[in-house]
Amino acid sequence: MAAVAGVAAVSPDWDGVPIVFSVQVFDAIHRVWGHNVFACVLLGLAIGVADYRLDIVTRAARFVCSLLRLTVRPSDLAMRTEFSTSGIRTWIVVSVLAALSQLPADLVVSGTATLNDWELKLLWPVSDRGWVFPLVPWGDIGVTIVFVGGMFAMLRWRARVQWIACMTLLSVVSYILVRGFLFP
Repeated sequence: MAAVAGVAAVSPDWDGVPIVFSVQVFDAIHRVWGHNVFACVLLGLAIGVADYRLDIVTRAARFVCSLLRLTVRPSDLAMRTEFSTSGIRTWIVVSVLAALSQLPADLVVSGTATLNDWELKLLWPVSDRGWVFPLVPWGDIGVTIVFVGGMFAMLRWRARVQWIACMTLLSVVSYILVRGFLFP
């Protein structure tokens, strides 16, 4: 489920794809089409339902493991054989919340020394009002270092994954607040 949450959390960034066409198209679309409450709920819903019914993440993991010739316990990559209402509900709630998590993150991580802050049109297409509360410039390495440290800690201490994940999230939020308010 963690992998599905990760996919859902980055899914609003699909609206960055137009950069392959032109910077002007990217500028008009990025942080609008995918970065609003409606799109995040729909994306989370679609990802949650699709993965619960089709086990896409497990299939992808199996493919990557076979491609890289990795040895993995069969139980780690077992396909889902039982389906329940509570199971799909959990998948949907986790996926929707994960997709929505990108919105507060992008509200506080925005702009650079040479780029303006990027407003999010959270209620688009109903409203064109933009919001931004820039605390950390986009590309700041600090958040990445905290996440990478958390991932390595999870690999090292697998029995404490939930605790490490919570501490990683707390560290990211603390870093953003300290960096944003004390070292703007």
